[in-house]
Amino acid sequence: AKHTPQRHNMALSTPHKQRGFLSVDGVMWIMLVTIALGFIAWMGYKMLGNSDAAIEQSNITSIIANTKKLKGSSGYGASGTNLVPSLIAIDGTGSMGVSGSTLTNQWNGAVTLVSAGMSFTITENNVPKAACITLATKISKDKQTTTSINGGTASSGEVLPASATTSCSNDSNSISWTTY
Repeated sequence: AKHTPQRHNMALSTPHKQRGFLSVDGVMWIMLVTIALGFIAWMGYKMLGNSDAAIEQSNITSIIANTKKLKGSSGYGASGTNLVPSLIAIDGTGSMGVSGSTLTNQWNGAVTLVSAGMSFTITENNVPKAACITLATKISKDKQTTTSINGGTASSGEVLPASATTSCSNDSNSISWTTY
């Protein structure tokens, strides 16, 4: 007996399904979602960095205001006196890290507060460049405060952004403010 090939009815056949895990459209959507999540993570990181600078600005402002409460008729004590223990005692450190009688900032840098007689100097160490620029331009807008960045010449009053950008030249900067 002769075998005849079987014919398929073309009208009833179904289209071939794509084999594989994902379609080209699925891969494109995954790429778009991955890019979007990466952008969101990057923005979150940038905002966190900006948040650290904002928190530190608030801390410095609190320290300055609370240190002024320590001023007596002869000023803040003998020049060179460490004012940190007194500031800790009056709970005037904001959200600074406190360990014994030492303070640390948002970037784990040492923060010192020292009497200069009738004035005092607060110094922040280990400050990243972007935060250094922000803090240098935001903290000292009055004529009674001087700012020194990385041991440079102290300038009175407002520090302009161009000057702060030039002075905050490291990844780990030091800023000192002296005020009455």
